[in-house]
Amino acid sequence: MTNRIETQVEAMPDIILYPRDTVMRALEVMHRYGVHLLPVVEERHGEVLGHVTLEELRRLGNTLPLARMTEILTARAALASEGIAAARPPRVAFVPEGQGSRSTWVH
Repeated sequence: MTNRIETQVEAMPDIILYPRDTVMRALEVMHRYGVHLLPVVEERHGEVLGHVTLEELRRLGNTLPLARMTEILTARAALASEGIAAARPPRVAFVPEGQGSRSTWVH
């Protein structure tokens, strides 16, 4: 008779964020899993839309804890389309305008 060793491996679920996730939620996930970078993934097709860093989220978390990942990625894309390049993620701020009007991101 041979000895059989069975190993159970618990698969860790992919650690990802969705566009609807907030800065606060992203910081919680990063803290829980000890990571400093997370992808933002489109829910239906699993397409990677971008990524966010712990440094970037800590900056935004102080003033915009409820900003969503989609807003952060959109602001970053707008800055990139204007030809603004930086070695680290841009500092952006969400500025709500009067009620009923569109809000904007500024840098």
